[in-house]
Amino acid sequence: MEISARTMYGLRALVTLAGARSCEPMSIQTIADEEELPGKFLEGIMADLKRGGFVRSKRGANGGYMLARPASEITLLSVIRHLDGPVAPLGYEDRTAAAEGELTERQRAFGPVWCEVRDATIRVLERYTIQSIADSVPELRLEDFRPIYQI
Repeated sequence: MEISARTMYGLRALVTLAGARSCEPMSIQTIADEEELPGKFLEGIMADLKRGGFVRSKRGANGGYMLARPASEITLLSVIRHLDGPVAPLGYEDRTAAAEGELTERQRAFGPVWCEVRDATIRVLERYTIQSIADSVPELRLEDFRPIYQI
């Protein structure tokens, strides 16, 4: 399977929100700066995540985005399905098929393998949550701390 850049940016933004030490909303620019993501692209992703019920927004000078529910309840699978669609391994085109597209019995025998790969992928993505990923990010060391000044 292939995860789009759009979905990876969305996952990273959610992990950033989950790792925030404050319950205050985080601006798109702050998320973009922290994750080194393009801000304009992130705007569309955050709007889509809001439509999906993953984040909510607050308007105003102190506005921004926050998680709509606990990070421990947001699975990677749910985010990927929302942003990229169904989860399946990359299709395999058997170029040895006859001109009319009929597969042989041996070629069809691979079908259960691809189904098992898909099912295993789904199980793994269901097991990981935004919180479990956020928890695995090492704490920022003091010498790496970059204060963000906003007026």
